[in-house]
Amino acid sequence: MRIAMVHSSFAIRGGAEQYVRDLSAALVDRGHEVQVFSRPSPHSLPTDAPVDTRISARLGGADPRLGKVLTHLGDLADPTGLRLNALRDFAPDVVHVHNWQGLGVLPLARIARTWPTCHTVHDYAVADPNNSLANQGRSDLTDRLLRARSAWLVRQLRGVSLLWPAARTRDIAQRHLPQGSTLGGTVVPLAVPETGGPVSWPAGNPAVFLFLGALSEHKGIDLLLAAWREVAGQDGATLLIGGDGPRRADVEAAARELPGLEYLGFLDAAGKQAAMARAGWLVFPSQWAENFPISCVEALRAGRPIISSEVARPPMASDESLRIFRTRAELTETLRRAASMPPADYDTIAAAAARDGRELNWDRHVDAVVDAYTALRADDAGRRRVPATRR
Repeated sequence: MRIAMVHSSFAIRGGAEQYVRDLSAALVDRGHEVQVFSRPSPHSLPTDAPVDTRISARLGGADPRLGKVLTHLGDLADPTGLRLNALRDFAPDVVHVHNWQGLGVLPLARIARTWPTCHTVHDYAVADPNNSLANQGRSDLTDRLLRARSAWLVRQLRGVSLLWPAARTRDIAQRHLPQGSTLGGTVVPLAVPETGGPVSWPAGNPAVFLFLGALSEHKGIDLLLAAWREVAGQDGATLLIGGDGPRRADVEAAARELPGLEYLGFLDAAGKQAAMARAGWLVFPSQWAENFPISCVEALRAGRPIISSEVARPPMASDESLRIFRTRAELTETLRRAASMPPADYDTIAAAAARDGRELNWDRHVDAVVDAYTALRADDAGRRRVPATRR
């Protein structure tokens, strides 16, 4: 099968970007032919097929504020950038889109009228250009504009088969759409490949907490530091923080001041594994609606339960492997209770986390994606006039 893998940019190395690389490699290993199409960016590969920069992006120039406005408008109204000619020579059996923001919904709709097309929903951009729903509820005018935008996007996506990483992700997106708008598609539980050989994880220490991620306000690092000020020094509790970002100086200062807080810096795969082996809990205090956080996958695979904010509740974790908080006071109390939890109670929660982790099987996930491709091709047989290649 020939699969065109489309992603707007590899300017960063986030979870969605790594997923495109991992899935492409797994499909090639299974004998499929894969071509990645993307705009040139710092982490592009020489084998990626380039996609033109659209007119709206070129008009933005060096003004970041104007560029941001034109990017969002271009997502709705700019038909340039991703052209049929870019894919025609490859003659895909299936087009798999991962991030249409920055490419635009009109090119995506045009491609979906030409080839069988699916889209893995990595965020909530169909409901909010912020991707994490941060614009929702600001004002009645803003909400009306967001609903009008969503109605337009849903109409353009009618020919696209949506692949949802979890039913919760689908349901959250659906709740923020205008009344009567529906997004169908298939739930294909997401996973990530394991690196290296199998790991034999030691038992978790319930008094050791681990944060992994960007050191930024929206990821909840400020909230976590505030809560730790009230927990530090109690019950032998330790907080390990791994990552980098704009709040790094605050974390470094807190590590010098507060008992039990260790800043580990940015961690590679081996560093994350070593930190996870020390920990008993992953703390996930993000203040945005998250889709499929990789740190939570890594925690569950290690049998580490998760302390999560309600808004960012990870969809791959069952109720039995989670402790949820809503406010800073609740986070403080949750950390205190977790650090002093009786071993038998912690072992029960950790066992539930390990069960959830065993469900996150990469090979099964790739199987499900291939099944989705096959079903999409069968459903689309005879419906489209695929342009001839120029090979």
